[in-house]
Amino acid sequence: MTLPPGVKSRYVQVGPLRAHYLEAGEGEPVVLVHSAEFGGRAEFSWRYNIGALGEHFHVLAPDMLGFGYSEKIYNFTDPAGFRVQFIRDWMDTLCIPSAHFIGNSFGGSLILTVAASRPVAWNIRSIVTSSGGGFAPVNEARSTLNDYDGSRDWMRSILQVLFWDERWWSDEEVEERWRASIEPGTWSATAAARLVLPWLPRAAPPERPDYANVTVPTLITGGNEDLLREPGTWEDLNRTIPGSELHVFSPARHCPHIEFADEFNRLAIDFIERHRTGESY
Repeated sequence: MTLPPGVKSRYVQVGPLRAHYLEAGEGEPVVLVHSAEFGGRAEFSWRYNIGALGEHFHVLAPDMLGFGYSEKIYNFTDPAGFRVQFIRDWMDTLCIPSAHFIGNSFGGSLILTVAASRPVAWNIRSIVTSSGGGFAPVNEARSTLNDYDGSRDWMRSILQVLFWDERWWSDEEVEERWRASIEPGTWSATAAARLVLPWLPRAAPPERPDYANVTVPTLITGGNEDLLREPGTWEDLNRTIPGSELHVFSPARHCPHIEFADEFNRLAIDFIERHRTGESY
């Protein structure tokens, strides 16, 4: 595990499940929710952000169940509800009643879905997303993420979907992500979410929340060359979420918080500072 100075690796027992998370800094709590590609984990999503954020806030980044160093488990009956309940139980275990939330891709979509639901399952102070939310079309790029065959070459293709700059699909990056993706239980837990019931139309889009119900301060960020969204998605999301702010990075694909880490960190820190509550845990 490669972590910035001041970032600690922690474990906690959440009910019967052992969960891993990263922690840095002190002050108002900020929870980081990672993306869900094969090999995804908190370390990869937030390596270039958590140190800078930890200079201002108490930052916690869990490995979702099925990812990273948390238990390799998947709930087939209610996968979305299970993930939401896990974050709530994890926060309760750490005595964090509320937090600012930052999410990338799956993580950002999950946060926005919770914020748009009634009742709201988490006490959310503010939201920052990096390529989270909006309509996700069924296209070649999404098939690349979903149909991973466990090879290094395919992992390179996944990283090419996620990143604009070729430095992020170098041999070193591919090797690290590939090794993470084949750790015991990891491929199976990630693949489980991609199973499609044979009696349902394969191209049927999932039901989306009404983002107009999001009432907490929200900063939307995305890349102008995102292959996993249609052009104009971030602008549409900005118009839908009342009072939201928008920043589109260029050139960037699905992980602008990594490709433009310094600028993203400045934007996120400024946004959360403007919506501080003065409460620390």
